[in-house]
Amino acid sequence: MISERAREEELETLLARFSGFIRAHIQKFDIQRLGIDPDDVAQEVKIKIWRLFESEKNIVNHASYIKKIVDSSVIDQIRRLRREETIFRLERQKQVAEREDMYRPKTLRNTVLKEIIGRAADALIDSRRNVVKLYLLNMSLEEIARFYGWSRHKTRNLLYRGLSDLKRSLKKSDIEHEDR
Repeated sequence: MISERAREEELETLLARFSGFIRAHIQKFDIQRLGIDPDDVAQEVKIKIWRLFESEKNIVNHASYIKKIVDSSVIDQIRRLRREETIFRLERQKQVAEREDMYRPKTLRNTVLKEIIGRAADALIDSRRNVVKLYLLNMSLEEIARFYGWSRHKTRNLLYRGLSDLKRSLKKSDIEHEDR
């Protein structure tokens, strides 16, 4: 068993030795463009390393293990940010839809039609379903591409295929839309 003081010293030595590596590895993800503070990620990495030392797990290759910790910390921060953005966007779109609903003709407010379209959209494959639903919530192609971090071409391709599948599904339900 290693004494508490020896573990603390080993932790401090390890953090001092790999602090530049940690910072450089965080910077390669360019997370500032997403609004994520690299210092927050660095702090999370230090906490994970500290917990690792508390568990007294024997690590052979520190650099490799620290790289994995940095990678998972960055991914966790990006996922957290996307979850928050999704909640915010959906809430905003819901409010906009409720306000616009007052001005729409009665035929568009038909709840049966909305349910049919919703079920048809839910039946799409995951990637297409997500893009089509965001598009139906009035997000632009560029906003959707930025949201998922995809290229404009990939997003457009998924959207057009998803809309085509949706139209096909709605046609089977005897609901057709004429392009004018």
